[in-house]
Amino acid sequence: MISRDRVRAAVRRLPLSVRLGTAFAFVFLGVLSVLVALAYWGLGMTLRAELDRALVDALSQVEEQRLSVTEIDERELGGVESSEIEIQLVDRSRIVLAATDDDLHVPLLSPARLAGVLEDGVLFVDAHDGEEPVRVLARPLSGSDGQVQVLAVEMDNLVESQAALLGLAGPLAALAGLLAGMTGWLVARRGLAPVTELAAQARDLNARDLSRRLELRRSESEIARLGQTLNEMLGRIEDARLRERQFTADASHELRTPLAILRAEVELARGRVGGDARLRESLDSALEECDRLTDLVDDLLQVARAEADRMDRTALVDVAEVVDGLLPRFAVLAGRRHVTLTRRGDAAVHADRRALGRALSNLVDNAIRHARPGGHVELAIAQSRTSVRVTVTDDGPGVDYAARGFATERFIQLDPSRSDAGGAGLGLAMVASIAAAHQGALELATPPTGNGLAATLRLPAPTDADPAR
Repeated sequence: MISRDRVRAAVRRLPLSVRLGTAFAFVFLGVLSVLVALAYWGLGMTLRAELDRALVDALSQVEEQRLSVTEIDERELGGVESSEIEIQLVDRSRIVLAATDDDLHVPLLSPARLAGVLEDGVLFVDAHDGEEPVRVLARPLSGSDGQVQVLAVEMDNLVESQAALLGLAGPLAALAGLLAGMTGWLVARRGLAPVTELAAQARDLNARDLSRRLELRRSESEIARLGQTLNEMLGRIEDARLRERQFTADASHELRTPLAILRAEVELARGRVGGDARLRESLDSALEECDRLTDLVDDLLQVARAEADRMDRTALVDVAEVVDGLLPRFAVLAGRRHVTLTRRGDAAVHADRRALGRALSNLVDNAIRHARPGGHVELAIAQSRTSVRVTVTDDGPGVDYAARGFATERFIQLDPSRSDAGGAGLGLAMVASIAAAHQGALELATPPTGNGLAATLRLPAPTDADPAR
């Protein structure tokens, strides 16, 4: 059995316009049902009043002519057809004393109604002549000992009229309900169209370009005020992001100088240590931490430049040349881990050369640090009509599929198997920011071998220059 909560959940999943249209249809059907019920009741009252007048006219003729039940000629009762008027005479024991039709041997009045006539006088009531409904006028005969005269007229016309009303009102009500539902759906959909438009515009907004605002129609409606509120909120978010970017850029600039001085002082002290091996190791460790802090500051500065869109993307850069310039810098690190580096392919792209080098440097460094000892890191460069792809593949532990969705967020550490290098979790975020600044993307996947990680930097191919050499 379907629970009420499931039904409510299914209803809530329906579009608002559908729910409003359905509610409109049901309300309209409810109103129509009440109106049809009132019309049904009013028609019955009107037709009963007509039958009552016919019975009163027939009774008047009977009294004027002073006829007994056995002497009544039904064709003379004021033009009323003989098949419509019947007269019955009963006593207080409900014994039929006389009738205009031999079939009227069963009294038309119940004991309670008969007693009511004898006590209160004239009575109009619905009854049944066998299986047919009849309208009855009953009155006690004056000068008799509890005898009651009963006049009855068939109610076929009343029943047929009410049935015809229901037969006509049913299809019309269904059609009217359908039209009301469609009208409600169209009105709701048209009324909610600005909301759908605002949602589509908001969906197109991204964190890189917060200067855009929602386009609003000139209106004083609640939807227009909602759009104005959203624009004000976007303005506050933009101000906060600008302050954050400015703080990151300023802090990075300010930190570079003291870090450079600190490194120089540590190198100077290391050169004067002499034969103290323990102190020399401590200073070497301090130099490594200085290098790590310098790389972190450079990454932060690069992220700030990318998000602020302060890059020169007009120069045509030979990707292979940039990669070949980076590989010698990683020879020592690769040698320590006995990792081989290879590069294949060639391409050209419109990009900021410094930012592109920084992004590729991070990918190569990440691949070497996480490749298995004695493993292999490959840089594959490919160019198509629409894109340039630089894929850096290692044979390390790889990244879980579930973790790839947030791997490019700032200061996010992946699973422990890829976090033993002591990174700050900013490298992939910086690469993703540089890619986004070039209208590209960073894609993480598993290599065809099934082991390791394939990080692909995808950038748009140049459209106004010849392909690379």
